[in-house]
Amino acid sequence: MLKTLSKIALLVPALAAAAVWLIVLRLKSVPMPLLVPYGLLLAALPAGLLWPRVLGRRSTRRRVRAFPGIPAALGTLALYLAVVHHVTDLPVLLALAAVAALTWAAPAFLRARRAAGGRAAAQTRRAFLAGGAGLVLGVLSGLSPGWVERRRGQALARGERQRQQAVRAPGARRRIADGAVRVFPIHAGDTIVTYGQFYGGLDGWEGLNGYLRTLVDKAQIAVPVHAYLIDHPRHGLLMVDTGVNWEQAHDHDGYYDLTSRLLTERDEYRLSPGQDLRVRLARLGYDAGRIGTVFLTHVHDDHAGGLRSLPQAEVVLDRRDWDHGVLYPHSFDLVKENLSFPAFDSGAFGAFPAGQDHFGDGSVILLPTPGHSPGHMCVLLRMDGGSVLFVGDTLYTLPHLAVDQVRQMTIGGADTARQLEAARRIQALLAAEPATVPLFAHDNTRYHADRVVPAFAHGRPGKEGLRELRTHMEAVLTPGWRLRAGHAPRFVPPESGTGPGRVEFR
Repeated sequence: MLKTLSKIALLVPALAAAAVWLIVLRLKSVPMPLLVPYGLLLAALPAGLLWPRVLGRRSTRRRVRAFPGIPAALGTLALYLAVVHHVTDLPVLLALAAVAALTWAAPAFLRARRAAGGRAAAQTRRAFLAGGAGLVLGVLSGLSPGWVERRRGQALARGERQRQQAVRAPGARRRIADGAVRVFPIHAGDTIVTYGQFYGGLDGWEGLNGYLRTLVDKAQIAVPVHAYLIDHPRHGLLMVDTGVNWEQAHDHDGYYDLTSRLLTERDEYRLSPGQDLRVRLARLGYDAGRIGTVFLTHVHDDHAGGLRSLPQAEVVLDRRDWDHGVLYPHSFDLVKENLSFPAFDSGAFGAFPAGQDHFGDGSVILLPTPGHSPGHMCVLLRMDGGSVLFVGDTLYTLPHLAVDQVRQMTIGGADTARQLEAARRIQALLAAEPATVPLFAHDNTRYHADRVVPAFAHGRPGKEGLRELRTHMEAVLTPGWRLRAGHAPRFVPPESGTGPGRVEFR
């Protein structure tokens, strides 16, 4: 009985590890017809090694290693190389192969000494070959880091040349300094998400169930990542969020460590040379090195990646996000000594029981909106003729303001309740301030493309431009925050059958 319990104690973690690996592969879009037989092999291997007869009356552990074992090992190696491997792993892989070869060679030498005649000679040859291969692999492992870094350096240098070409392309502007507050939307890349993650919060995409559905449902869409430059006559150059950086999109697997790579998709970000934050700033007539403050709505990497281009900036974010949010340290490496955490002690602001008057003059108000992340916050900016509210990811698009009809995937439980409460506070603020317009981080609707971009083309929409944005908002949403006809999202599969689909509004 004790022996059986011990075997079960070994089998359970082995099956759990196999299940986690299968989930990772599914997250990376490995098709189910391939995963099912592969998963059966993974399950059969530990079960067969512990109970050989479970695979047949004549089965032995040696047969188990040869039949389920070898295909499972080769399949694991092939899948790893196909969907996880990056050139930065090469030194580690060579080192592991060297250790394996030397580990096999050592007992082979011992067996050769005990053997006699031709068998001893054969064992000795195999041992020498394995030992020699191990030494060669070890030397290559030591030499490979330099080659890997040179290869990555060459790729990044090509990217830098492409960005410089984009900066020099015709149509660049000069900064206008006339004492007005200006805001410039910056399309800083795209991210690939499942349609349900973006629009399915009322269809079961919530909490753990929502995350599990992302493993199965691969109906994907590409959505923009918007950052915003603020040119303020009193407070200098500011930004709300920073978008995606070049390495995230073009050297994704090198940018993230192995654990992060296992939990993310290789093509989750897209960024053209013209969308790079440094290029966009330069094309608008600004120097990235002059950005003094970044207001980070939250620490997720599609909002924080561009911080690597702004190492001199003070980064203002809610401490709860820094302490408990999902962040990737590499995006913060260059600014981690420049962080500032608001106390939210300036008193109530409209529907919000607490806020932070950041500069003390009412020009920029920080509003806590937790839920999407532990310390998510929105930013209200006063401009000539009205205000803009940078919503971050509390609500993805203008139709998401109809939170009882259109909802993104939420974390679940108390976090979902907090996010809905924040959404309703935003509704109340917009209702109470008719000269305030919302600006979103991922809006993929006509509101951003056809209204926000033209209105802020020169950074200064004025009272009339803000009024036109509110008019469009009222054409999409009723006073009771319901969608009007013709504005409900619908997924349209890609015509080719592969790649992201698109969203129609009907």
